[in-house]
Amino acid sequence: MLRNVTQQLLIEDDERTARLLQLDLLFLLSGYAPAGPQAAPRGLAELISAQCGRFPALDPHLSYEFLIDVNCEEYRRSGDIRVFSAGRDAALERDFYLGHHLSEPWAKSAAYGLRSLVLPAAAARPAAVLDDVVEHLAEFTRYMARYRKLSQEAFNRFRPYHMGHPGGPRGASGAFMPSVHLLELALLPPSEGYGIFLDQSMSYFPSWSRPVIARWRGDSIRGANVSQRLRDGRLVLDRAGRERLVRVIDKFVDFRMAHLGVTRHALPEAFRERTGLTRRDIREQGGEHDILDGRDPGTSGFSVRHVLTNAVYRLLALRADLTRPGSAPADQ
Repeated sequence: MLRNVTQQLLIEDDERTARLLQLDLLFLLSGYAPAGPQAAPRGLAELISAQCGRFPALDPHLSYEFLIDVNCEEYRRSGDIRVFSAGRDAALERDFYLGHHLSEPWAKSAAYGLRSLVLPAAAARPAAVLDDVVEHLAEFTRYMARYRKLSQEAFNRFRPYHMGHPGGPRGASGAFMPSVHLLELALLPPSEGYGIFLDQSMSYFPSWSRPVIARWRGDSIRGANVSQRLRDGRLVLDRAGRERLVRVIDKFVDFRMAHLGVTRHALPEAFRERTGLTRRDIREQGGEHDILDGRDPGTSGFSVRHVLTNAVYRLLALRADLTRPGSAPADQ
C-alpha cells in the first residue's frame, strides 16, 4: 500500500489533495500511537517527511488543524470523515470533531468583536458590540456543554490516537483551538504563565492562526486589549456598557467552567484531587499554577487541571478588578 501511495505522491501537486493525503498518512501514523513511536513502519514516516518537503506548510504530526479543520472541511464537502472508532462510537467521534469545528466561528466572531473595540478606528457603538459578543459566547458555550453526553468509555476509545509521546510532538488537543486564545488576548494582556503556554503551543496552532496570535499577543502586551484601554481611558463605557463587559467576562467564564467540567468528566484521572474546582475555589487560589509540573497531563501534554483552572482564574481576577469601585473611568 505504501508503494502505491508513493506513486500518488509523485503525481499530485494540488495543495488540497496534498492536505487530504497528509491527513490519511497522519491517521495511519497515529493508529500506531498506543503501541509507541517505534511501532510505525519506517516507510510511513518517510512518506510523511517527503510530503512536508514538497509542501512545507503541512504538519508532520496529527495536529489540531488536521484532525479537526482539514478532516471536517472534507466531511462537509464530500461526506467523508476520518475516525479511529467503529460502529456507534464512530458517530460519536465524528460529532466530537464536528463540534469543535462548527463551534469555533462563534468564538472567533467574539474575539474579533472585542478586537474592534481597541483598534485605532474603534467601533462606534461598543454597547452593541458587547451585546453581540455575549450572544456569540453563549452559543459557543452551548456547543461545549453538549460534550457532557460523551461517555468516558467512548472518549477513551479514540483519545489514545490523539496523544503525543515523551520527546515527540504534543497531542492533537482542543487546547490548540486558536480563537479562544484570540478572545483572551483581545480582552486582557497575557500573564507570565499564559505566555509560557503560548510560547510552547505556537507550532501546534493551525497554520493560519500563528501569525494572528503572535500579532494580537504583541498588541495586547502593548496595551491593545479591552481591559487596558478601559483602564487608561481610551475606551470609555457608561455604567450600562461596563455591565455589558462584565456579562462578556461571565459568559467567557461559563465556557471555561463548562470545558473544565467536561474534561473532569472525561479524564477523572487528571483530577484526582477533587477539591479546588469551583468558581470560588479558583478565585481564591492566589495565582496561576505551573502548567509544566508534569502531573496529570492532558492530550496537549500540559497539566490539564492547571491550564483550565488558570484560564478561569485570569478571568475572575479581571472581573473582580472591573467591578471594584473606582477601578476605571466611566462616562456617566
